[in-house]
Amino acid sequence: MLVILSVTLATGCSQKPDAGENSAQIQAAVDKAVAEAKQQFIADQQAADKAKQEATAQAAEKRKQEAAAAAEKKRRIAEQRKAAERAKVEQARASAAPVKKPVCANCGVVVSITPVETEGQGSGLGVIAGGVLGGLLGHEVGGGTGRDLTTIAGAVGGAVAGNKIEKSAKKTRSYDITVRLDNGETVKFNQTTVPTLAIDERVKIENGRVVKY
Repeated sequence: MLVILSVTLATGCSQKPDAGENSAQIQAAVDKAVAEAKQQFIADQQAADKAKQEATAQAAEKRKQEAAAAAEKKRRIAEQRKAAERAKVEQARASAAPVKKPVCANCGVVVSITPVETEGQGSGLGVIAGGVLGGLLGHEVGGGTGRDLTTIAGAVGGAVAGNKIEKSAKKTRSYDITVRLDNGETVKFNQTTVPTLAIDERVKIENGRVVKY
């Protein structure tokens, strides 16, 4: 009770502020509150502007990255199309190009066919037989020394003639076939059989013989 009474007396005895002071205090409090609210509003506005700027920058960077990715994709597609077109053109050229036949190293055409007669070799029998026959014929001509001379001349002439007759009887015929190969080289072959080929005919060389291709 004593404490309550003391507080009451102290309150009753203290001097009450006048209306002017109250108004000033209230105005100061209001001004302070307004100033704090204004500062808070400005801070909030700055924070909002900063967030907006950051969002705008992020959006711009994202758009930039997306544009770069789109450009790269477009470039790759263009390169793939060009590569496909080049491959198509090369394939068309390969299909249109004539197929080259492999070069035949031993093929060509007949240039000429020439018969060749080869004289036979004398065995000596023709010489002997011709000499005997010539000698007998010469012996029948003339008399005395002249007979001897005609006998010798007949024997020599008969021997020569007999040798030639023997060689002629033994002569052989072959054929030189000239061929111009595909590589431009000209070669000649000889064969004993009668060729069944014609000039400018396509032929092939097999085992040293000329055959039709």
